[in-house]
Amino acid sequence: MKPNKHILTHDDWTRFGDGDERAFSKIFDCYYEVIFQKVYRFCRCNEEAEEIVQEAFIQLFINRNKLRDREGIFPYLYIASKRLAISYYRKKIVREQYGNVWKNEWQELDNQIETNLDTKYLKNILSEIIEELPPQQQVIYRLNKLEDYSYQEIAEKEGLSKNTVRNHLSLASKFIRLRLEKILFFLLLIKNIF
Repeated sequence: MKPNKHILTHDDWTRFGDGDERAFSKIFDCYYEVIFQKVYRFCRCNEEAEEIVQEAFIQLFINRNKLRDREGIFPYLYIASKRLAISYYRKKIVREQYGNVWKNEWQELDNQIETNLDTKYLKNILSEIIEELPPQQQVIYRLNKLEDYSYQEIAEKEGLSKNTVRNHLSLASKFIRLRLEKILFFLLLIKNIF
């Protein structure tokens, strides 16, 4: 299965190099399935394959200026996903081999401290990202995701249709997810360095 790279125009490539998210989405749509299939053959788990492929795409976006042309996208994604899959597999083996009680207790304490710091940091980041949304999407996202209002409750409170609430929430969630994925990649990178 080969990706249909011909749907990527020179303009798409230029915009991708400038960090345009729509061009990145087009590249994602073009290459996701073929990269996913290759990773899945290695790990045989949908969730693990999805994580690895998403990580490969994040690396592609971060390193987009290192590519010379459109032809380099597939090889970059292929190599990045292969390395990530191997690394993931190695870490999985190490976790299984050294999964004794004292290590788990130490990790729990360490993870609890990291989680508390990460949670506070991510809450601040999430708040900043929400502020970037259009005002209506901000309100709907906060009511649904942070205050647990249902679509119907939001529709009544804001004087909107349930479908409008659903559409705004879908757009807001997609925007926030894309932004958080980039930020989480950097957090993971920093954690791995230190």
